[in-house]
Amino acid sequence: MACDVIIDNFDKTQWEHYAKGFADYSIYQTWAYQQVRAEMDNQKISRIVIKDGDSDVATMCQVRIKCIRPFRFKIGYVQWGPLFRDGDGKITCTRETLEKLRQAYLGGTVHVLRLVPNLLTDEREQTFAEMLQEAGFYRVPILKPYRSFVLPTDDSEEEIRKRLRKSFRRDLKKAEKAGIEIRQGHDREFCKILEDLYLASIKRKGFKGLDPQEFVKTQSMLSSSEKMNIIVAYLDGEPIAAHLASNLGDTGVVLLAASNEKGLTCGASYLIWYKGAVAACCAGMKRYDLGGIDPDSNPNVYQFKSRMGGKECFHIGAFEAYSSSHVKIIWRICERIYRHIKK
Repeated sequence: MACDVIIDNFDKTQWEHYAKGFADYSIYQTWAYQQVRAEMDNQKISRIVIKDGDSDVATMCQVRIKCIRPFRFKIGYVQWGPLFRDGDGKITCTRETLEKLRQAYLGGTVHVLRLVPNLLTDEREQTFAEMLQEAGFYRVPILKPYRSFVLPTDDSEEEIRKRLRKSFRRDLKKAEKAGIEIRQGHDREFCKILEDLYLASIKRKGFKGLDPQEFVKTQSMLSSSEKMNIIVAYLDGEPIAAHLASNLGDTGVVLLAASNEKGLTCGASYLIWYKGAVAACCAGMKRYDLGGIDPDSNPNVYQFKSRMGGKECFHIGAFEAYSSSHVKIIWRICERIYRHIKK
């Protein structure tokens, strides 16, 4: 099958136009987010679009390229990609297009190409996993797959509320009676409130957390149709809780959330998380990804999210291709050593 491979020969507007045709499009494959991450992590970024014989985009992704200096390895990382599902959920790429993706980067550009597809473990998992393996990619057993609760949002606000656990609905009602005001937006003021609340929250809890600047900088670069949604709860005119989510493709995903002591006391978290799911429904999302969970290291967050009535899901995991069998052996040994030291 004839394929047209285009690498770094298009602009941001073209990228967004192509990407919006994919159901698995997410904030992590936006031009803005990957540009910000590459600059913050001192990495290079490359973008590829592969069209099929009918000139339709079969797959596309952004590759962040990191140089591991002690080993002189170059690693290409595709976060929540490549994109391969159309609006009906149909797989648009083939083994041949995935081979083209592998060949485009391995050897000359990177030694290792790692893909982490945005795909839940369902009936399509086996099909796509087999396609990747036939195209020369290997599953990475050392990495835990992304794990989350996913809430259906393709019906109505009433149905979303019905799915909430009884205990969550009880706390939600208390919050609704507490006089909390909810505002939603995406401008600089909302970003500043979110950042301040989040940094104060991780300091209070004593954990590392994410760098909110990843999303603040991304927000300033996103086009108006791709802006992330920020929900802020106020009590007596003071911001007490904030919630950041992105609604792209067919799935909304929660990125950051935080409350201060006052927000915790009046249950503002219940209200903003519920409003986030409703906003995803209004944006036409089929489902709402509540963000990563780990019942062992963070059982409180796990319990909170479990009460929203979603289904616990896993992503398909990571797959890699290597420029040679020699590179594969060395890289896997090095990564095990690195992860052991980091742990």
